[in-house]
Amino acid sequence: MAKKKKQSGRTFVIVTVVVSLVVLPILFMLLSAWGEKSGVEFSPDDFSMRSFDYCRLPLIGWTRRGIKYKDVDNATAKMLIDDDWIRATGRNQKRWHLVSESIPALISQNKIPAACDARFLTEYFDLSNKDGIVLVTHWTDENPDSAKLFWPMVAEMARDSLYLPMPELMQFVLNYPTPDKDESFETKLTLRVGDIWYQAAITDQLKGQHERAISRFDMAIAKNPDHADAAEAKKLSQQKSP
Repeated sequence: MAKKKKQSGRTFVIVTVVVSLVVLPILFMLLSAWGEKSGVEFSPDDFSMRSFDYCRLPLIGWTRRGIKYKDVDNATAKMLIDDDWIRATGRNQKRWHLVSESIPALISQNKIPAACDARFLTEYFDLSNKDGIVLVTHWTDENPDSAKLFWPMVAEMARDSLYLPMPELMQFVLNYPTPDKDESFETKLTLRVGDIWYQAAITDQLKGQHERAISRFDMAIAKNPDHADAAEAKKLSQQKSP
């Protein structure tokens, strides 16, 4: 009996040593790889960008490495602020919207989740033609009068997290022939942006988010005072808003 107890104790010691020296380090490495996160954020308040990274071990919730930020330089975003096409809001605490975020290495590499909506704007900051010319920068230089109208509208949309319609709006502007020489461009652009706000408000209304819907209906009406559908839909949200 004593011999069996001695063997059991020896087995326990061996198992403990193996777990401590082999299993636990491997498990720690796997959890660390799983918990590694990094990405990029965009602030609609001043069009600045920053990267971040941190490591938080899943399952146990232990933070191995706290979050660290680093400024990301973007020539287009800087130009828009420095040349006064867009003015910073001056908020004490800037808002940050997600551009991209890595998926843990054990799952995938460099995959962008659908939630990173700000990329629908920031991708255009670097979009260039075959000659390396950044398209929005070139468009702004070539059409300064139209740019004064366009970029503040973009800033308004970004500051209300209205990123999803950005690609369609950007393509409309970039493909528009000589907007500074076309007197109808301002009207066409303003009506298009007004309809974007209207569609976003309708989506909010269907979700029961009536306060947000009212705010967006107001933006639609500001762009197009004759937007009868927006005015009528706003009344419905006003009735249902607490």
